[in-house]
Amino acid sequence: MYQSYDRNKLVRQVRELLESEGLEPLAQDDPKPEHAAMLLLRSFGIEPVVDHVETLKASMDHAWEDSDEARARRP
Repeated sequence: MYQSYDRNKLVRQVRELLESEGLEPLAQDDPKPEHAAMLLLRSFGIEPVVDHVETLKASMDHAWEDSDEARARRP
């Protein structure tokens, strides 16, 4: 039986769970939370998927110029 789950939704839910337990989760670059969520889902036999509409909405919240400037400031 095919099963799938939105990896970004899993990341949000885990972050909310950790915060409800009084923790302060900080996203890391290696591995990124989205990549870790994909690995976790696959380890349970569930296909990670991405809601493309949600991804597009999130990308529209930030101008490309802002992202470009942030990358330029990194060492």
